[in-house]
Amino acid sequence: MAARSTTLAGNRKLVISSLGASADHSIQRPFVTLLPAFNPPERQQAEAITKDLIDLGCVELCCVGHEAEQLHDALDTIIEARSALEVVTTWHEEPSDACEYFLYAAAGGRANLLALLLSHPELQAMLEENART
Repeated sequence: MAARSTTLAGNRKLVISSLGASADHSIQRPFVTLLPAFNPPERQQAEAITKDLIDLGCVELCCVGHEAEQLHDALDTIIEARSALEVVTTWHEEPSDACEYFLYAAAGGRANLLALLLSHPELQAMLEENART
């Protein structure tokens, strides 16, 4: 599936793409990433792309799903090993909490948003609905 882009209030961009897609080098820095972690393979896939996201200018990594806390802990280890201590991590098991935080509070509500959720249409719909309000 192709990435989808929407302009939000304050001229911020919301890009929805898939976890398996190659990193989007066109997203303007700074940006926040919402990473799904609903099962161990998905969590491992999210862990694998973390270094690239940080290198591209990601300032906050938000984790959502049943494996979100475990992903969050793994990301903290990666961030510490890279001495990228300015990168913030959060985790939410509940999708509604994750969407609300991601849209309105992550990076102080000022950064562009990259949601790697195309494999979760229900979460994508929730995010898009919340973005309209």
